[in-house]
Amino acid sequence: MDLAQEYVRRYLVSQREAEGRLADEVGKLEAVGHRIIDGGQTGPSTWMYTDWLTGEVIASGGGDEPDDDVFDELDPDGMFIHIDNVARHPAHPDNPGIPESLADALRDWVDLLKTTDEDIARFVGWSANDVAAAR
Repeated sequence: MDLAQEYVRRYLVSQREAEGRLADEVGKLEAVGHRIIDGGQTGPSTWMYTDWLTGEVIASGGGDEPDDDVFDELDPDGMFIHIDNVARHPAHPDNPGIPESLADALRDWVDLLKTTDEDIARFVGWSANDVAAAR
């Protein structure tokens, strides 16, 4: 088996496992009443925050309306947690013996938005659906 293909397979599995751990962590936080949010500055003087799971817009604004003031009203008990503050576990699988610089390049290739699931599937011998589920 090609070591580069094996590394990409391991990376995809590692990504899926990392996303599972993140979902578990989010679930624990939500179980105690936290709301996980995403967003922030969207332009020079505009901002928007969404519910991380649903995409629902929680608040948006700009100009003279600072987001801190809005959040003090929306979240007086401090129960909102930005997704960036939830512990993430990076996907770094065991390396089967390829140079680390090649492993870096392969991870970059998998993570590029223009790299299609179909391209990766052909490379590793998986279905495009399996690749999509892992990315």
